[in-house]
Amino acid sequence: MKIVRKLMIGVAASCVLATGALAADPNSYAAPYVAPTAPAYASGYGFEGFYAGVVLGGFFDGTSSYLTAPDTSAIDVGLVVGVNFYITDSILAGVEVQGGAEIGATATTYDALALVKVGFAPSDDYMVYGVGGAGVVGASSVYAFGAGVEMAVMDSIGVRGELLGIGNWGAAPDTMKATIGLIWHMQ
Repeated sequence: MKIVRKLMIGVAASCVLATGALAADPNSYAAPYVAPTAPAYASGYGFEGFYAGVVLGGFFDGTSSYLTAPDTSAIDVGLVVGVNFYITDSILAGVEVQGGAEIGATATTYDALALVKVGFAPSDDYMVYGVGGAGVVGASSVYAFGAGVEMAVMDSIGVRGELLGIGNWGAAPDTMKATIGLIWHMQ
């Protein structure tokens, strides 16, 4: 009996000493699990960085002579290259260069535009933006302004639609360029 009593006192003393040691080490207690918060752009898609893409659409010439008469509309095929950077969590800015060919029924005209972009991305896979800039269509120096929307379809591939108004310097815009495109973001 004396052995059992000594054994019970030893076990009780060990428990008391172990509890004191645990109290001295705050990391020894298991904290409740807290799920980590997702980063702002967890899906793998984001609009920041360099991008390139192809666009296809229409070039609708109102009263200007960008397209050779009797063409007043043409198919537009082109390339875009640019870079975006976030100013805040959802506001971004960037620059873009567009080049394309307007293929009409009787002639082909070329365009090159340098544009500044300001956009709003409320989520990591959707953006609306406005653009403005200058360039050349055919042999004419022009300005361009417009808006677009881009949506993610894969980790680094997006689809966008854009509408630009184009005009000669000092005159009202008289031409529309509407395109849809496939954009690759090189993140």
